[in-house]
Amino acid sequence: MWNLSRVGGLVGEKAEDRWDAGPQAMRQSLDLSKIGQPQEAFRVLDKAIAEANEENRGMWVGTLCRHAARLAHEMRDVNQEIHYEEQALPHSHDYRFALYHFAQLLLRGGQVSRAERCAMEAQELALMQETEVDRDLVAAILKQWPNLTDNP
Repeated sequence: MWNLSRVGGLVGEKAEDRWDAGPQAMRQSLDLSKIGQPQEAFRVLDKAIAEANEENRGMWVGTLCRHAARLAHEMRDVNQEIHYEEQALPHSHDYRFALYHFAQLLLRGGQVSRAERCAMEAQELALMQETEVDRDLVAAILKQWPNLTDNP
């Protein structure tokens, strides 16, 4: 599905690497959405996301995409929310959990078969781990999708 390590997301820059364009775009998008210009807010974020991608700032791509997804959620635009959450996925630290939450979002958006595929991938990744939280994740997946087996 995405080109990632099987345990985590893409390796990006260090958290302490300064990039002023990210926080500036987030502030500007919030200001625009507050005055009733959400499409302009998304335009600002899309530009910053593209710039972050060009500069290989994976942490910022994820942060900006999740910020845009929250704005879309507040607007009750599930398709836009899916669009941004999907872009953020490769930059997630706990990919298997992010993928499970993305599957939940896809369900809300009516994309049932796609949600099941994401849940199955999250389950496969969780089964590779031997932690209690991963066992809990598998249990949550099987509760939501009982047709998946715990031995994919």
